[in-house]
Amino acid sequence: MTDAKTLEKYLNYVREATLSRRNFMRNTAGLATMAALAACAPAAPAGQAPAAAGATPAAGATVAAGAPKTGGTLVFAAESIGESLEPGLWNGFGISNVIDNVGAYLTRPNSSGQWTDPAEASLAESWTISEDGKTYTFKIRKGVKFHDGADLDADAIVRSLTRQVNKDDASFVDGLYMHVNYTFNRKSITAPDKETVVIELERPDAAYLYRLFHPSAIIISPKALDEYKKEINTNLISCGPFKIDKFTPGAEVTLVAFDDFWEGRPYIDKIVVRGYPDEGAMLAAIEAGEVNFAPYPPASAVQRLKESQEMKVMAGPPLINLFLGCCTLNEPTNNHDVRLAINYAINRDNVIKAVLYGLGELPASFVGPTEFGFDPAGRDISKQDIAKAKDHVAKSGLPTPIKFSLTYENNRFWPQMAELVKSDLEAVGFAVTLDAQDSGSYWGKVNDGKSQLNMNQRSLWVPDPDNKVTLLESHNASAQGETGIAKAMPEYSKKMDELLAAGVSELDKTKRAEIYKQIQELILEEMPYVMLAYYTKPVIMAANINDLPIGGASTERIFLQKVWMS
Repeated sequence: MTDAKTLEKYLNYVREATLSRRNFMRNTAGLATMAALAACAPAAPAGQAPAAAGATPAAGATVAAGAPKTGGTLVFAAESIGESLEPGLWNGFGISNVIDNVGAYLTRPNSSGQWTDPAEASLAESWTISEDGKTYTFKIRKGVKFHDGADLDADAIVRSLTRQVNKDDASFVDGLYMHVNYTFNRKSITAPDKETVVIELERPDAAYLYRLFHPSAIIISPKALDEYKKEINTNLISCGPFKIDKFTPGAEVTLVAFDDFWEGRPYIDKIVVRGYPDEGAMLAAIEAGEVNFAPYPPASAVQRLKESQEMKVMAGPPLINLFLGCCTLNEPTNNHDVRLAINYAINRDNVIKAVLYGLGELPASFVGPTEFGFDPAGRDISKQDIAKAKDHVAKSGLPTPIKFSLTYENNRFWPQMAELVKSDLEAVGFAVTLDAQDSGSYWGKVNDGKSQLNMNQRSLWVPDPDNKVTLLESHNASAQGETGIAKAMPEYSKKMDELLAAGVSELDKTKRAEIYKQIQELILEEMPYVMLAYYTKPVIMAANINDLPIGGASTERIFLQKVWMS
């Protein structure tokens, strides 16, 4: 277990970051699914060299016969495009997709294509980790150029990884909360020479190497930071495979290949990332051939698009959780038997077939089947049992029908899913009012603790169980408002905090797996979250697009460096 002093310091840091996040979300329509705190995965013991040219194609990638070809324009239908490219404060998954292709990080996802595999070397060509797990020494790759011609060195790394918390930096603006992924536990970061960066942590962090490739940890040109200052939010310059050619806030970003990229020029010449917040407009653009890549397609159209000769559909691993949040601050979801009745009432097979069109799996708890520490035992409690549901309704002691509202975002598949959930719940003794909200209003209501039952998702941005279960940490906005456990269930919340802190700091894999099993059991015991499905998110693309790393794409991280068009 973590000592009380360290735990309190950790919680205070997260509290500060969460409050900034909460204030921003209240005023921003379109910040997608709490991407800010999603950033962690199991640490590798030492640096690994990147895959050599000509290596075996990534597992799960699309592969075409013949050698990759250079050229072509990829038109990318994003879920939305926000107003800012600021890595510490952005909204809309389309912007994160831009950052991942313009930017480069100290580490990067494994080239195996398996999203849960260990991190690989990137701008850091190697590293060592101290025996106590608190000190990381990175050797910085030589010869790397930024898009503006500036040279990469250790000072540039330190500048980029401190600017979001350094109020004296010319590029700093209030509310840069996404840095919490890699700064909350950091004691110091220094550059003893031009080729070395040393990061000291307050306590060990099994997920740290993966926190370093969260979009907020992009390495930015110091020349650009000095030139553009706070306006880096519309002039983002890094050293990734593509560079920004044009940015139209709220609408579109055009990227072009970076000829001097350290691993060699990417195959695709140009990428146009265009926002389609309306699914009907997105589908029309896909079917008209105006778009040839869509990682956020309407689920209802997937089967039809599978039959197209011009398009192909890929479904990745089950990395996204779909779930209900039971707000324990409010009646009747503060009643334990009500939460259990909700769980047993739901026909998840129907949800997966009718709403996700088969693109999902029966869930267990918050840790998914491809993730470290997964406990399959929770799948038994996710099976519909009408008799148990009615029994818990009776045990609740509340008059029937038990009335409450179900709050959800009025977009994507959420409305149809809400209708099915409502039907299941009303069959066992509930009376459900559907409460559809636009994105901004949804988050304001849910994070303020004003919902009863809400519906949400959690994506595995980097593959570690902490990435998802951190929602239950007491100073997270989710624990404060979405479920309300921090206020309504203080003893339960305290126990959860202790397990969460112990889990992320434990470096022994056997002991760590046992901690995450306990966390999953604790979730199922009180049921602040009711799982709906593990979503195997599809990606739709033109038939001539090849070698997409589907592991990352299935959790909204789209990397196009090795993708090519035949």
